[in-house]
Amino acid sequence: MAIKVDVDTHDGLKNGVPALMRLLEQEHVSGSFFVAMGPDNSGKAIRRVFRNRGFLGKMLRTRAVATYGWRTVLSGTLLPARPVALAFPDLMRELRARGFEVGVHGYDHVRWHDELDHLGESGIRAELADAFEAYRAIFGEPAQSFAAPAWRDNALSLTLLDSMGLKYHSDVRGRTPFRCAVEGRVLATLEIPTTLPTLDEVLGSRGLKDLRALVRFYLGLFRDDALNVHTIHAEIEGGPCLDVFRELVRALKARGVTFHRLDAVAQQVAALPMPVCDIVRSFVAGRAGWVAMQGSESTGAPAPEPEAA
Repeated sequence: MAIKVDVDTHDGLKNGVPALMRLLEQEHVSGSFFVAMGPDNSGKAIRRVFRNRGFLGKMLRTRAVATYGWRTVLSGTLLPARPVALAFPDLMRELRARGFEVGVHGYDHVRWHDELDHLGESGIRAELADAFEAYRAIFGEPAQSFAAPAWRDNALSLTLLDSMGLKYHSDVRGRTPFRCAVEGRVLATLEIPTTLPTLDEVLGSRGLKDLRALVRFYLGLFRDDALNVHTIHAEIEGGPCLDVFRELVRALKARGVTFHRLDAVAQQVAALPMPVCDIVRSFVAGRAGWVAMQGSESTGAPAPEPEAA
C-alpha cells in the first residue's frame, strides 16, 4: 500500500497535514504528501456547478461547507486567496524532516482543474514553473515528483512534465505502474496511478455512511497481488474523517499490509519492464467531470479519447 496525501487548500495544510502526520507517525506508517504550491482559489470552484454534471450533488453528499469551512469555500472570490505551501514553509520542511515524501501538486489547483485544456503551452509551462520554483524556494532543491490536480492531464502537460527529469509522477487513475504513450511517443517518466476510489467519491453513497462500512468497503477492494495506491485528502481524512482513516490503517496493518512511500516504489520498479499504456479520459463514480485514466496497453500509438460531458 502507498498512501498519497493530496493537499489542495490553505487550511488543509495548516490543520489537516499536522493531524495526518501525527496519525501516521503513531501507526509507524510512511506516506507521500503532494502540496499545492500556489494560491488557494477554492471559491472559484463554484463555477463547476454549471460545467460539471453531478458537482452540486457531490458537494451536498460530502457536506462540503462543513468539511472545508466558509473561509475556504469563499477563498479567491468574496475573500482573498491565501497561499498554500508558501504560507507554511516550516511545516513543509518539518514534514520532510520527519520522514515523509513531499512533492508538487500543481500551482493553482482550481485553474489546472478547470482550465487545463485552455491554458496552452505557455499557460501550462507557467503553472509548472511557478509550482516548481515555489518548491525550490522552500527546500533549496528541485522537486522530484508531481501529482496532477484532480487527476487531469493532457498530451501537452504530460510532454512538458516528461522534459523535467522527474523520478515519477502520479497523475492518473489506473491499475499498475506504467509508462505513458502520448501522441505516438513513449514517455520516459514513470507513472504510478491511484488505484482505489477516494473517500469523497464513496462517502454517503452505496450505504457507506459509518466507519465500519467504509473500512469493510476498502478492505474488499484491496488487492494482495498488486500495488495499491490510495489517495486521501488533507481536508477530509485529516479533518472530519480522521477516525475513518485511522481505523482503515489499523485494519490494513492487521491484515499484514506494508506501507511504502511512492518515491521508494518508483525506485524499486524503475529498472523493471513496464507496460506502455495510452491515457484516456473517463469518469469515475462519485466524481464530477472527467479524469485521466490508464488505458489499454499500447505500442505507442495514440488512442482516441471519449468526449467529456
